[in-house]
Amino acid sequence: MKHYHCFAYANGRIEFGGETPDDALPIYAVDCSVSEIERLGECISLLARHAYDGKTLLVPGIPEAADMNAAYDALIKFNCRVKHHMESV
Repeated sequence: MKHYHCFAYANGRIEFGGETPDDALPIYAVDCSVSEIERLGECISLLARHAYDGKTLLVPGIPEAADMNAAYDALIKFNCRVKHHMESV
């Protein structure tokens, strides 16, 4: 079964696609049904930080992280929030 993925790059930018690229870390994946894809998009839009351009979504805590360990901790916290939201709604 195909999945739709949400992933983040080292700079915190969040993107979506059919697979997680090698240079990104996974956040969450859902089945490729329209309702699940929409639900994931709404969840990420709700929980993510919105960049100044009004389009780019960022993992909260990564852009201002002091080092890669702090950035990774921010990604883990965000993953937990997304998982909790997706599994409770």
